[in-house]
Amino acid sequence: MKPEIRRFLLSCLAVCSLMAAGTAYAQPDEAARKELDQFIADFSRDYVNLPQSKNKQSFLKYFAPDATSNLYIFNLSGKGRVQNSDRNGLETYLDNILRSPSIYIGYEVTDKSVTYASQTIGVVVYRVNFEIKEETGIWVKGNETVTLALEKRAGLWQVVHYTVMQVEDEKLKGTCLCELFVSEVADGEVVAKTTIPSGRSYSTRFDNFDFRTVGADVIIRVGTASFRQMKSGALLAQEGGEERQIGIAVGKKEAVLAIIKDYLYKDSCTRLKVAEK
Repeated sequence: MKPEIRRFLLSCLAVCSLMAAGTAYAQPDEAARKELDQFIADFSRDYVNLPQSKNKQSFLKYFAPDATSNLYIFNLSGKGRVQNSDRNGLETYLDNILRSPSIYIGYEVTDKSVTYASQTIGVVVYRVNFEIKEETGIWVKGNETVTLALEKRAGLWQVVHYTVMQVEDEKLKGTCLCELFVSEVADGEVVAKTTIPSGRSYSTRFDNFDFRTVGADVIIRVGTASFRQMKSGALLAQEGGEERQIGIAVGKKEAVLAIIKDYLYKDSCTRLKVAEK
């Protein structure tokens, strides 16, 4: 286990132990408990509505300017990663959502407990089933365990720190990994091994790209598909006697990656990570 992940998990265990010990002696303030229950309901509603409202501030209002976070994400490949962030990182994430024209967010709180509540501070732990998708299909779905530490400032509850333990359960669209085996010969072929999200696991596809120079252009064939790379760099897909530009590619490697991401696996890959062999 990576040292940073081990430290994160140990810190989570320590926090949970302290919370359990604290709740054995401290009785939650009932008025504050009700306010925090309403806070979670409003928080969830505005997050789900964000793609439609396009109002980033309607969600940021729940976070203090100095809010921090720890995210542990366990993905389908069986690997985990830790991500520490602040309010700027949250804003970047929200901006990505707002730039997507057809994104949908599902966020269903399935279990919630207010572990501590006073007139000025509170701790809430809840589980949630989440789903992020667009019209072409599900990107990712799974479950999260979320811990919010809140303070009441100027009469309003705000999150000052949050911890998320996320477990992906299904993914049909996301980051793809591509390994390229490039021939040294100018008209030689390129073999691409692409790993793509496929529901509850990942699948691996192998594609052979054949390059042939024809006049000033390069004809690229992969399976039954054919493409033309012009001297200007324009990359055209040839379909039914017509051509459609799918990108700009100045070399062999760039052409292969553009075809993979924007043509062959456009419904599976939001971006590519590349490793050359």
